[in-house]
Amino acid sequence: MDALKLINIKSSILRLTTLNNGQLGVVDENTAMRVIDTKHYRVLDGFKTNVVHANLLERQAAISSDGFYCISTVGGSDKAAVFDVTNKKLLYRVGHHKGEIESVGIDSQGRYCVTGGQDGKVFVWVLQTGLLVFSMPNHGDFVTSIDFSQNGQWIATGSYDRTINITNLSTMKKHLRLLGHSSVIVSVLFISGLRLLSAERDGALVIWDLYNGTIIKRLPKLGDEIISMCLSVDKRFAFVATRLGYISLYDLNSFTLLRQHYLKINETITSIAFISEKFSLAIGTKEGNIYFYSLFGNESEFQELIKNQQYRDFYNLVDDNPMLVYSQMYAHVELLWVKYVQTAKRYLEEGEKLKAKELLEPFIGIPSKTSFIQQLLRDYEQYALLLTYIDEKRYALAYSLVKQYALFMDTDAYRKMELIWKKHFLKAQQIIMTQNGEENARKILAPFRGITEKAPLIQGMCNEHRIYEYFKKVIVSRNFVKFIELTRMHPFLKEFSEYDDVKLYIDQLYIKTQKEFKSGDYINAKKGCEILILFPDYTQEAREMSEIIKIKNLFYEALRAENYISAFSHLSAYPLLYDIPEAKKLEMQWNKVVDKALQCVVKGDALELRTVFSSYLSINAKFSAIGSVFSQCYAIQLQNKIGKHAPAIELENGIRNYISMFGIDETILDFFDLFKGHYETKTDLKMLKQGSLESWTPAMILGDITIKK
Repeated sequence: MDALKLINIKSSILRLTTLNNGQLGVVDENTAMRVIDTKHYRVLDGFKTNVVHANLLERQAAISSDGFYCISTVGGSDKAAVFDVTNKKLLYRVGHHKGEIESVGIDSQGRYCVTGGQDGKVFVWVLQTGLLVFSMPNHGDFVTSIDFSQNGQWIATGSYDRTINITNLSTMKKHLRLLGHSSVIVSVLFISGLRLLSAERDGALVIWDLYNGTIIKRLPKLGDEIISMCLSVDKRFAFVATRLGYISLYDLNSFTLLRQHYLKINETITSIAFISEKFSLAIGTKEGNIYFYSLFGNESEFQELIKNQQYRDFYNLVDDNPMLVYSQMYAHVELLWVKYVQTAKRYLEEGEKLKAKELLEPFIGIPSKTSFIQQLLRDYEQYALLLTYIDEKRYALAYSLVKQYALFMDTDAYRKMELIWKKHFLKAQQIIMTQNGEENARKILAPFRGITEKAPLIQGMCNEHRIYEYFKKVIVSRNFVKFIELTRMHPFLKEFSEYDDVKLYIDQLYIKTQKEFKSGDYINAKKGCEILILFPDYTQEAREMSEIIKIKNLFYEALRAENYISAFSHLSAYPLLYDIPEAKKLEMQWNKVVDKALQCVVKGDALELRTVFSSYLSINAKFSAIGSVFSQCYAIQLQNKIGKHAPAIELENGIRNYISMFGIDETILDFFDLFKGHYETKTDLKMLKQGSLESWTPAMILGDITIKK
């Protein structure tokens, strides 16, 4: 596969990111930020910094999805630099780490930035102000990867310690810790449906269920070091770049490795990004090149091949590029193939073998088609014999022949024979209930005696006609539990039209229930699930749907009752609720309040902050999140006090009050170091009563953190 375009920026690529507007954000080794127009492949804008990266690790820089902010580690320090891309300036530096920062990230909503250190610590900062929001649970080693869910609710961090931590940013509480990797984790990516894809450095990949904290699937392992990963816009396909310059392709729906060596770059790959608008892949390298590959290849070439019936050449291209299997072009050719086969079968049934062979000739040479064509032509050499058996009513021989040549099951002759059988069987069913019915029924079915597939049905009907009568009564009473039991114990019942009617009803009920579920008609959807759960084909799906309905009903009931304490509690307990419109609206309202609150934080105004949060002060699920904002506010108060040379006793009161609310965190440790630089003190922080963000409540709010309680 050839690249569509190549752009060289003369410096090694550090990070590629697809922006919300479809453009490509690029950070190089000198933390120069560029924006590339992916339609015309030209640089639109950019700016330079003086932050140099010795190691080309994409995790050491991040760009916000709107392209407004960029964050980069600063080598040789414990800081990360945050830049305003639009105004081309440094905003601030953040970092409370003991040692260098290993990884950084910016959430998908552009509200927070995150730093992960070589000390195993993870800090979340307000992007606009640079204030520390809270610290995530520590890892035991370098934090090597950070990712946010698309809705901004969740953050995942991976580490050298082989664990992954998941935290809910909406509640500021730890959600879970994932254990199951056997070596260093180098990348984590959120995928659809509360799932996570994680990768080990040695090529192992795992898909996690974040709802239960369990492994869904371990994907086929790559025998190479993983450098970078990205996902298609629908989260179905994962592209994995390796140290040797290969791009591997995974299907996350089927959990399969479609192609281990999907693409090969004869350079050192440093970062990759998926571009949805053109369904293409951008690949950045150490040599400063950005390659753009169309994942569907040259569509005009495909159209020309199809127009000229050069199907062999088209399928050769599919073998070379498995992504084509998911294109509309491939679906079109497969539909043509089905039509060709149906027409060829009709020719063969009419004895026109040469016409059939000529029709299918463009597909000869395609491995997936050739063997089928050969089998088709070979089998139909016996088709005339099948017609003879059916005409002579030698059904036992006819069915035996069909068993030998399975393709005959899709012929008019076989369908005609099956129709004859059903008519005979239906007539026998009606007669068997009359006087001498069993004897007469056996006569009617005599032509089908000796047929392996039919014998048990005939015997069952003759021996158990009373069961059949009971079966009909069970159906009339809609006793589906007994229906399942009877059909399991007496398979012959499946040949009756009543059984087909029930199966049709269940299939239609499934479709109806799905529509009701998607439209929010949970009352009727629940009723449908109660029936569907009895049928093995639908049991698992019906159970899952019922559980979701139960959870959503609890949430909706809380909303109708304006019981927001329960509503937010359900949101906190059941992450799946975040995807429904009402929950998104609630969170949007909450985010607006937080944005307004952050304006109060900058002023250090705790009383105004309390007013801003007034509607949420009774909602337990938000206490930690609210507390984290107040901790920022109090940090500003303390900084202002020391700037005005407040008495030491006031500042010591503030330190005690802060620790009694939030415990000893990085914010108070930094301030205490500053305090000791200006004042003499005998205070030992470890001897003070310690609270925590998890135990903080609005009852603890103080207008001034330095007052004596």
